[in-house]
Amino acid sequence: MQLPAALAPLVASWASFYDAHRAVSVTVRYLHLVGLVTGGGTALVADRQVLRALRAGSDERVAVVAGLRAAHRVVVPALAVVVATGALMTASDTETFFASRLYWAKLGLVALLLVNGLGLVAAERAFERGRAGGWRSLGFASATSLVLWLAILLAGVWLTAAA
Repeated sequence: MQLPAALAPLVASWASFYDAHRAVSVTVRYLHLVGLVTGGGTALVADRQVLRALRAGSDERVAVVAGLRAAHRVVVPALAVVVATGALMTASDTETFFASRLYWAKLGLVALLLVNGLGLVAAERAFERGRAGGWRSLGFASATSLVLWLAILLAGVWLTAAA
């Protein structure tokens, strides 16, 4: 994949700056991990609570959905940090990343996570409106979220090891 001509000088300038300033590269990677730990950790806890409540009564499910809504206020900004810092790390070495199938697989997993997040919110709303199957959809979306967060983490570890 080639960068658009208008972006090439900006990306080259960033790559040079990122490479020349260790504190910048460490800070960007640190923020990426903070977003991953904070957002992913919060999501995993919320997903686990949803899955645990699959066999619970309606009162507990209502409380779990309220907690899920609160978790979104942590997960969404953390995910924004992960995406922004991921873009900065990619821009630091586009030749390496754009040529890596593992990188594209990880981005595909991130895209699936974002789509699943929309499905999770839709299932949450369906449950709140009392629609049939809302809780089952919420359980499926939570299980998918849990798997995707862990798969993204694994892909990131492999990507780091391959670099």
